[in-house]
Amino acid sequence: MSKSRRIEQDVRRSRYEYRVWGKNRSARKQLERLSTHTVKERINDCYLIVDDTSWNAKVRHNTLKVKQLLEHDDGFQRWASGWHHNAESIPTPFGEIFEQLRLDRPQRGQSYDLRRAVKRLDPASGVRAVFVTKKRTRYFIGQLRAEVTEILLRDSGGVMHTLSIEGDDLDELTALRKRLGLRRGPNIAMHEAIETKISN
Repeated sequence: MSKSRRIEQDVRRSRYEYRVWGKNRSARKQLERLSTHTVKERINDCYLIVDDTSWNAKVRHNTLKVKQLLEHDDGFQRWASGWHHNAESIPTPFGEIFEQLRLDRPQRGQSYDLRRAVKRLDPASGVRAVFVTKKRTRYFIGQLRAEVTEILLRDSGGVMHTLSIEGDDLDELTALRKRLGLRRGPNIAMHEAIETKISN
């Protein structure tokens, strides 16, 4: 995707993220001790993998979420994101993908099958759709959030494990990363790790 065609997301809704891969059992135990409460979720997502890794797009509940990488700072990535219900608000070329997937149909209450819609994607769009199921535990530590997620790649049966911390305050996040012992782990975004896994 050409950088000149980018449309920046609302930076007021941006946040810093740090994501590592593997089971990270020691860090998970620390999160359980530090968090004030937790939430367990089971989520089905369809990632739309494109060549430009500064974009992270997925469909959840027939709604498109697009994240844009704004910057790197001390090993953290700052992403802006937004959920989209119509093509007009979506960065190029995701508006075209939205229309190809006909994601306006479920918004109008019409029957919809995402897997069938994905098969109609134009090969020239350069999009690879990957369906996943996530089993996720969210942890809340003051104003910061963390998550531990098991990801099932539904077409291949592969399983991945990841842990992330996120929030607005970079100093607090840096301190939490150190406390969890994650300083040496590379920060790899979800869509990049999924792409690597399905390409191997």
